[in-house]
Amino acid sequence: MTEWYPQLDRNLCTGCGDCIAACPTGSLAQVDGKATLAFPDLCTYCTACETICPVGAIELPYLICKIEEAHE
Repeated sequence: MTEWYPQLDRNLCTGCGDCIAACPTGSLAQVDGKATLAFPDLCTYCTACETICPVGAIELPYLICKIEEAHE
């Protein structure tokens, strides 16, 4: 099974800390003035960090699956 985690672009991150404050599980931290996923095992993929980031530095990848109906 593939592990899915938020992807943080350190080049875009301004270090404002909004995502860290919004994270309900404390999985994010600031390292060298930038946000990082410090505790990935705590991440519940709630999307709070992606939604609040003012510069779009956080992306939550997801997989789209198409389910086809069975034809009789």
